[in-house]
Amino acid sequence: MMSSRLIIVVARFFPDSYGGAERQALILAEALGQIGYNVTIVAPTLDPKAPAVEDTAFGRIERFHVKTPPSNGGRHILSFLAWTFWFKRRFSEPQYQGIPIYVFHARLHALGPALATRQSKSPLLIKLGGGGESFDFKALQEKRFFYGRWIQRILLRQTRLFVANGIQIADDLKGLGVAPEKVAIFPNGVVLPKLEFVEAALRKRVGTRFIYTGRIHLDKRVHVLCEAATALLTQGDDVSLVLLGDGPARQDLDDRFGSGSDFKGITFPGYAAEIYPHILAADFFVSASLREGQSNALLEAMSAGTIPIVCAASGVTDVIKDGVTGFIVENSEGASFEKEMRRALALSDDERYAMSRAAYAFAEENVGIHAVARKTADHLRKLTMTLDDQVETNKPTDADHVVAPLGLQQSLSLSDPSIRAVE
Repeated sequence: MMSSRLIIVVARFFPDSYGGAERQALILAEALGQIGYNVTIVAPTLDPKAPAVEDTAFGRIERFHVKTPPSNGGRHILSFLAWTFWFKRRFSEPQYQGIPIYVFHARLHALGPALATRQSKSPLLIKLGGGGESFDFKALQEKRFFYGRWIQRILLRQTRLFVANGIQIADDLKGLGVAPEKVAIFPNGVVLPKLEFVEAALRKRVGTRFIYTGRIHLDKRVHVLCEAATALLTQGDDVSLVLLGDGPARQDLDDRFGSGSDFKGITFPGYAAEIYPHILAADFFVSASLREGQSNALLEAMSAGTIPIVCAASGVTDVIKDGVTGFIVENSEGASFEKEMRRALALSDDERYAMSRAAYAFAEENVGIHAVARKTADHLRKLTMTLDDQVETNKPTDADHVVAPLGLQQSLSLSDPSIRAVE
């Protein structure tokens, strides 16, 4: 039974958050919609004004209102339980049987989709968010209470396909015993600006403008970029650094390095709905984050021919060849970024143009969202082509049952026959 429908699940979505996973889910849904898929994006929301159902060109967006993010767990476990129970009940209904569910990131919010696909006999796909220190399952293992590892076991057993955006994530999955045939490796996708727009931007570039796009958060180590730019400005270099985005650390960093400092070369313009005009106007994209998957902001920069200068986080070496398509910084420290930014400033016009075109060429060939949508659709077809046979042959047996702690099973009111309680 072939399906041209898909359910995408994210831990948060607009208007709660404007991060990389949210943008990735949206542009993938739009691209799949253009090739005939009907896509439903499902997410929890903390915003009481956010509509529960929103019709879109690609399908619809469904939101479930909670008081705290379900993926937080811990003392916020009631929101996690409410989300999990709602999702399982909502998407295990008969009309969703056989429709693939594609979850972005293997965190607590993925339990509801796993239980729903178990009951509805639908394929479950999970797109991992990061590798190494940022590996999704590492975060589950480190949960203080029992449920993290229990949920990990369910996700590993129930998931039909893991999508890894780099070799590091694939290796981490292999370390958990995931068979190679259950792992698909392909990068995140971006909307490519037209080459003529990129060429026009390249002709206007001067080789001194740096930009960061993303959340202004301590985890992103944005202060490192500010320290490096301040060091260059202190030494008389005529450079500028734009930090585009919003977040809890923005005001403090602006006071220290931007409007409250002696230098006027560092600015915090805030959130922008359209980032490409800003990226196209810059020469170099910088990121000091160590806790990234394959950064969407990095791929967007490369697709604009903006040369990346980034830390060697998970997925970076899969897309950047140092000195060819960008610069890789080994340490997330101000002095290290100052050194690489100075290396970038020393490029001649011809060298800078060649590197910009190499970055764009990589993005055009590998990470255009339409190419990623086609790869996603290919895997969905493979998973759904044999669904009817698998429904008959994969009926649950005692060996397939996942043991759930009694308290959690009672809290969820689970009726799934594949989950049984243990005292």
